[in-house]
Amino acid sequence: KEAAEYESKLKALPDSKLPRDADGFPIFDLALVGVGDDGHIGSLYPNREEIDVVDGPWIVAAFMKDPPGISLTLPVMQRAKSTVISAAGKSIKYPNGKAAAMRLAVVDESVTPKDFPASALREYATWIFDAPNGSEMDLDVSTIDRAVADA
Repeated sequence: KEAAEYESKLKALPDSKLPRDADGFPIFDLALVGVGDDGHIGSLYPNREEIDVVDGPWIVAAFMKDPPGISLTLPVMQRAKSTVISAAGKSIKYPNGKAAAMRLAVVDESVTPKDFPASALREYATWIFDAPNGSEMDLDVSTIDRAVADA
């Protein structure tokens, strides 16, 4: 219900406020997308049917947690003018943060969006990592100034 209501409100916006592409999907200026260590993005979790939505709704209900959530679909995330995914921080449980997950999302060609949804944004997103979260990839370390200049 909430997903349909939210999508209805978005669709009510004029094209001048929320442009659409030729397929009718919205084009947001920016999609700031969260990512989990299991590869979920937004509320699109691995091996769930919500990840398979490619030509229908803009918003889907996600029943992975209680209470359930809603999420933009992959086509909407992929069509944003800029999509940014950031992974930073570490803990006692995860001393390298989400480093293994970020490697799977960004460089491991063997994963699919079905089993690791973040990989579906590999070609579309600007990925921002701190040192621990980027530690399993051979990346140049950049400064904030360089990262912004390169965007």
